[in-house]
Order: sequence, then C-alpha cells, then structure tokens
Amino acid sequence: MIIYPALLKDKNNCMDNKICKLSQYMEFVEKLPPLFSLSRGQSKDYPLLPSALREDDQGNRKYTRRAISSFLINFRLNSYQYMEAPWDVDSDIEWMLHAQHYGIPTKLMDFTTSHITSLLFAVENAFSDNDESDSVVYFLDPCELNNINKKQSQIITIDKKTKINSEELEGPIAIQARKINTRINAQNGLFVLFQDGDKALEKVYEGDVITKVTIDGSSKRQILTSLYSMGISFTHIYPELNSVAKDIVTQQDIEDYLREQE
Repeated sequence: MIIYPALLKDKNNCMDNKICKLSQYMEFVEKLPPLFSLSRGQSKDYPLLPSALREDDQGNRKYTRRAISSFLINFRLNSYQYMEAPWDVDSDIEWMLHAQHYGIPTKLMDFTTSHITSLLFAVENAFSDNDESDSVVYFLDPCELNNINKKQSQIITIDKKTKINSEELEGPIAIQARKINTRINAQNGLFVLFQDGDKALEKVYEGDVITKVTIDGSSKRQILTSLYSMGISFTHIYPELNSVAKDIVTQQDIEDYLREQE
C-alpha cells in the first residue's frame, strides 16, 4: 500500500497522516497520481470486501457460496412483479446491481469516480451518532488491478456481449455497467467484482494499486459542515425524498455546531 508523505499539522494540532479539514483532503487528492481514479469512503476502516464475502468476528465467512447464489436466484424469481422492465436487465451482474440496491448481499463492492463523494460517505454520520472514531477513504487504480487479475489494462464494461469467466481471473476486477438506478448515477458509481475465494483488497494489493487516507474522527463534523457550505449534501448522493428530510435536519445540526464554535 502506498503511503504518501505526512500531511502538515494544522492549528488544531491534528495528528500527522490524518485529514482534519476539507482543504487538506483536496490537497491530498491533488497530489494523488491520476491513475487512482476510483475511491471509496467508509465510516470506519472495515476490510474492503463486498457484503456477500464479509467475515464474522471469528474470521469466518458470514455466507456460504450456496447462500450467496440462492440470494440472487430468489431475488430474480420474486422481483419481476415489482419491476417496470425486468426483461431489460442484460446480465447476471446487472441483476446483482439491482439486488444490492435493495439490500441483498452480493459480490460487488461500490466505488466512485468522485473523490469528494467518497469523503461525504466517510463523514456521513458525523451528526447522527456520538462516535468520534476515525473514518477512511481508499483510493484505487482500477487499470492496474485489472492488469494484474485479467491482463487487461482498462475498466471492463458490462453489456450483453460481455462474458466474464471466473476461471480466467486471478482476483477482483473493476467493472462498469449501465447506471440502472438514480443512486448509481448520482454517485458516479463503478464496482469491483469479487470471486468466492478473494480476500480483502487492502490485504493483497500493497504497492501500486491501493492507498488510503484517514479522516480524523474529531474533525468529521467540521468537514461535513465544509462540504455543505460547498453545496455537497445527502441529496447529492441519495437523490430521494428521505435525503431531503435528512438534509433539513443536518442543516440544523450544522447551525447548532457553528454556534458552539463561536
């Protein structure tokens, strides 16, 4: 994993190698090699595994291969009557995208081409809980990942003609597909597709594939406040009515926070 030079301490004595302000994050991103074009923000430094392959506290997989397959089969069987055009779903991977959107564990992991969106994900819960633990943003070079695992130095586009043979893969690969729902479109979403036996990205691809930056837990409210001041809010990543309500409440939280800082 690439480790970039320590960030300078700010006037609040933020620890080295941690982001405490939006400006520091932007500075980090500007110095990042352009090939690190995908990112993922997380409220905690969880392993980079998709929901279907996550492990319990003892290190055992939560779901068997049979269960993962059954999830997708049952979703396909039971979702037709609730979809406007189920016949338009082109591939198994697009079915995964639909299923994941509604909470089914799949072997897809969300990334985005928007590093500012990743930061918003990382600090999303700053006002909704009292947890001041650090957040993280991971940055990924998708072309190098695919070069290693598929001998193909580009993001793979999924369409009707695309056939992915898992036996030809050495590990996870970066893919893009049709933006089949409003969230994927708003979040500039792309995905990493895992196979059953793959390990967490950060445990395998040290070197030129992945790096991360840590967001200081005590600074998350300040950073979220700065994002809102730039017009970046929850409706930016979740274009839904629930987000309108969440933005209204968060704006009040921000006003209260700013008064406390005076």
